[in-house]
Amino acid sequence: MSESSNGDACKAGTEDFTATAYRDSKGGRRVTVKGTCSCQTSGYKLTLELAVPPTVPTPDELPVNLIEAKSNGLVTEVITDTEVEGDFEIWDEVERVLIRNRGFSVPIKEG
Repeated sequence: MSESSNGDACKAGTEDFTATAYRDSKGGRRVTVKGTCSCQTSGYKLTLELAVPPTVPTPDELPVNLIEAKSNGLVTEVITDTEVEGDFEIWDEVERVLIRNRGFSVPIKEG
């Protein structure tokens, strides 16, 4: 697998992610986002980070970015499933997580 046309080394789409909302011990709403991406080699570390909010806020979505960090060591040249997980505080209106830098969203299910 070569890098995608947008330069991402790990393939990801809506079907590869889940987003589950829950209430924490203080009653606040949170969402756990989990995904499995297909990376072009072993050794990638994936993280989800809050994205800068858009100029015009969208109250029903949480914008995050999927960040790839390539290993500096030896890697296997084989497509490798790599997991990523993030946990974020959200407001009650949020219905989906937008993976902004990949251009897809994941509907939030109540847990």
